[in-house]
Amino acid sequence: MKENIKLGIILLIITSIAGFCLSIANGATKDIIAENSKVNKEDLKIVLPGADKIKDAGVEFSDPINEVYEAYKGSEMVGYVIKVTSKGFHGPVDIMVAISKDDKLTGIKILSQSETPGVGAKVAEDKFTSRFKNIPIRNGVKMVKKAPSKDNEVESISGATISSNAVGKGVSEAVKFYMQTIKGEDAGNEKLEESTDGTSGASEETKKEEKKTPEKVDGESGASLEENKKEEAKSTDGTSGASEEESKKEEVKSVDGNSGASEEGKKEEKNTKKEEIKQTDGESGASVSLNNDSLKLALAR
Repeated sequence: MKENIKLGIILLIITSIAGFCLSIANGATKDIIAENSKVNKEDLKIVLPGADKIKDAGVEFSDPINEVYEAYKGSEMVGYVIKVTSKGFHGPVDIMVAISKDDKLTGIKILSQSETPGVGAKVAEDKFTSRFKNIPIRNGVKMVKKAPSKDNEVESISGATISSNAVGKGVSEAVKFYMQTIKGEDAGNEKLEESTDGTSGASEETKKEEKKTPEKVDGESGASLEENKKEEAKSTDGTSGASEEESKKEEVKSVDGNSGASEEGKKEEKNTKKEEIKQTDGESGASVSLNNDSLKLALAR
């Protein structure tokens, strides 16, 4: 009986010590476990090579910034990982942005997106995200439609401008937050604002160009319509004018011809009447002469 009680007490002490040790270990590692569950080591290696762990940066943030972490290599802080959400063509695009302590964009990863498969969804492919490596951020990050000519430019995906610019917008928001909130540098605010506006809106430039294009088309079509109308008017006027002039000439000729024919007819009629009158006169003269001859014969008798 006493031995059983003794064994029970020993087991109770052992389990109490084990539980206490586990609680201490859990308290010491829960933050790291929680942070690493949000940004796993594989993703961390992609966006910030050399970093092996992260922890909460302890800074305040608001939309579109979602999370901010300090990245470490051992005990040395090597940069920051910032999660941001941007508006894509079909919905939100969640992006993880990594910035080194020497103010360079080291990489990004698309965490989630709902862009068009085969078009906008290409923003999640390595071929596109790898373009955001080792970019200096002092003058912001700008999206361009052709091959970059500056070290802070990134070429967008052809045919997926809006989705590309959504990623660029998110990256610029993360850069802006890093420079203003973490670094506390206000001198570059204007450049960062310009970069943010420019990045989000190579799409705005695209829209403007799209708006200008219809105007140009309308202008060209309008010019062609006016030219066509003028040509048609000239053609119609010329044709109708020519036809009218010809018809008038023909009518005049016809009238003149008809009137001439009628005058000739009248002359012929007059001549005919004259001949008839002459014939009548001749016939009457002949009858008179006959009568005179008959009278002369009668008197002679």
